Amino acid sequence: MKINKYITSVLGILILFIASCDEEQLSNPTLSDSDLKVYFWGEGDNVSGIAWEGYDVLIGESLTIKLQVSPKEDTKVKWVDDATGEVLSESLEFTYAPTREESKKVNFIATRPSGYEKIIVFNFRGNIDGYTSKINDWQSVLIPQGNQTGNFTVEFDMIPSKDIMDGIVGVLDGIATTYSDNSCIVRLAPSGKIDAYNDTGYAANNDLTYHAGLTYHVKMDVDAVNMSYDIYANEQGGSVVEIGRDFKFRRKITHLDYWSMVAGNFNLTDPGTHRVLNMQITTHSQNQAPVFIAVEDVLMPEGTELEVEIEAIDPLGGNIVLEANNLPRFADFVDNGFGKGTITFKPYANCGGCDLGLFDINIVATNSLESTDLNFKVEVVDPNAAFDVNVDLGDATIWSGGSVDPTWTQLFGGHVDAGIGGDDQVVGVMPFALPTIPAGKKIKSAVLKVNVIANNSWVPVEYDVYALTARATSEVFATDFFLGDFDTDANATGVSQGFIKNGDPLGEYVMDDSSGEALATFMNNQYANGANTGEFIFLRINANRSDMPLWAHLQYDSGEVAATAPILTVTLEDI
Repeated sequence: MKINKYITSVLGILILFIASCDEEQLSNPTLSDSDLKVYFWGEGDNVSGIAWEGYDVLIGESLTIKLQVSPKEDTKVKWVDDATGEVLSESLEFTYAPTREESKKVNFIATRPSGYEKIIVFNFRGNIDGYTSKINDWQSVLIPQGNQTGNFTVEFDMIPSKDIMDGIVGVLDGIATTYSDNSCIVRLAPSGKIDAYNDTGYAANNDLTYHAGLTYHVKMDVDAVNMSYDIYANEQGGSVVEIGRDFKFRRKITHLDYWSMVAGNFNLTDPGTHRVLNMQITTHSQNQAPVFIAVEDVLMPEGTELEVEIEAIDPLGGNIVLEANNLPRFADFVDNGFGKGTITFKPYANCGGCDLGLFDINIVATNSLESTDLNFKVEVVDPNAAFDVNVDLGDATIWSGGSVDPTWTQLFGGHVDAGIGGDDQVVGVMPFALPTIPAGKKIKSAVLKVNVIANNSWVPVEYDVYALTARATSEVFATDFFLGDFDTDANATGVSQGFIKNGDPLGEYVMDDSSGEALATFMNNQYANGANTGEFIFLRINANRSDMPLWAHLQYDSGEVAATAPILTVTLEDI
């Protein structure tokens, strides 16, 4: 057929054309030395870029780099230590096996017969397992177990580079950019000891000194619900030391999902860093209910106003709705959103005590899954209500000869022949701390109460009460002694004449109203003359005669007898 003849003719022409070509024209083109290429074995990656970025290899492990070159024939290769010039290998393979922490630069050099070289710089780093802190440069690592909202344990090892440095490991919500982002913080402190953060500052229940190059194991038992944690640490192989128990979070939050580390520039010339390794986090429980910031019970006078801030935190990071229950009529609650609210208490005054009493307050926080209750109490009191001031344990019996005995469980007046002062006249002196008086108030009445357990004076005698000027301490002095007619002591003020008399029965004795007012006037004058809260006035009970016969005396309980110790009952009034 014509078509077959045509195809045969074309093939014949092609064969003749190929046969006529020069054999040299069909071979590969010759490569110049500048065409030398270096590749990873079996790959075509950018060797130079990857090599410069470098490799991190743990101490005790190894890494083998295998390369290929083109052209291979007549190309010599070697691996050279950049610092020393030592030839480490003369093959296309090099194995890096660090035995210590280091940074090592190795040059791969491929050389052609003409002397043309291609050099690729490899950076190797020998590391201990874990992370190395950076000066003022925070590192944050996501907790692989996820968001922690309940009880969990954090354990790790840390190795300081210096005996004195400033390095921390923290646990927090989110990425750290400053110290206050962290809730839990353990520190290699500038003091050379390990401490931890507790609410408002660093502290340690016990001392643990750290040293450069040694390994310290740290364990934190964290309670995210109550925003607290316990901290324990020990030098490797040493005894465990309690650094803190029930330490309060720095940042008050109930969900934690990162841990962080940083070194401070405590010493500008050589601040030091630390390594953190073997980080282990164990989840024990998770919480999904809102968590309230604790609120203390409230005590407030009627006629005043007080705002109490309420805050609940959602461990799920969602929205919270607050609801107030059992509010008294003088309270108002506002939900400010985002888990925060305010209760304003404003009990009425001059309504015959209409708002006095103890009130139970209940706040409920609800998130998308659960609810939590906050309960606390508000007590409204009469601002002028009486309160008791207990006698100080410095109370003492004084003998006229100058002996002072603060150790007996009884105080004496009259005459005794026992004790450190022997056979002599005696008086009893009782220190009372000056109470805090609110602004706009003064003392209306101050009434002394004592418990008499012996009154065997068979001669006519009255035991009077005197007040002595305030002093900084409760120590009774020998110079506080006095016997004689009522209100004739130039160094004291008579406040109650004939408080107790011979022949009066045993039991409780309370000063009358006029005596209570006289003592109130004395105490107000002490404040006016510069005496401060916490300083001490002294009440003395003494006979109105200095010739009491042997064993004619008064005996009453001292501060050591707690149930029946002397008490000063104070009542206030408006100025």
